[in-house]
Amino acid sequence: MIEKVTSYLAQIGVTFELLRHPAVVTTEESRHIIHVEGCMSCKSLYVKDKKSDRCFLVVLPFDKRADMRGLASYVGCAKFEFATEKRLFEDLQVHRGSVSPFAFLNERNYRAPLLIDESVWNAPKVKFHPCDNTATVVLSGSDLHKFLQSIQKEVIVVNA
Repeated sequence: MIEKVTSYLAQIGVTFELLRHPAVVTTEESRHIIHVEGCMSCKSLYVKDKKSDRCFLVVLPFDKRADMRGLASYVGCAKFEFATEKRLFEDLQVHRGSVSPFAFLNERNYRAPLLIDESVWNAPKVKFHPCDNTATVVLSGSDLHKFLQSIQKEVIVVNA
């Protein structure tokens, strides 16, 4: 998957840095092992509307608590809950601990909108797993925007 992500980024003209490291599962682990000066550490959560089958990818700063009701209100839902591991794999072909916006390259049956915190959206530099928790891709915020535009992703900027 790393090759798929990095090849796609290169193909669309995105400048990035690929860092390899031991496997990390939590954003706290990642923050300590992969420290990049001036770079926003992020967490990605695959969530589902509690009353329907609609799923969303939520990206927040690593240390921000996910307000499931507040986030859901941006898309007219009452409350989010975490999607199951099975649903995550069916939709994005990744497992927990490896979710990131790059997983949109694997979307199959469902086109999940992206809810992204405004501080991440406006960050000069961000980092995400390339759908594999043994590597991290560092790129500029504008290159993240370029990636999302290239895949025609619906983006909803939130103040979570």
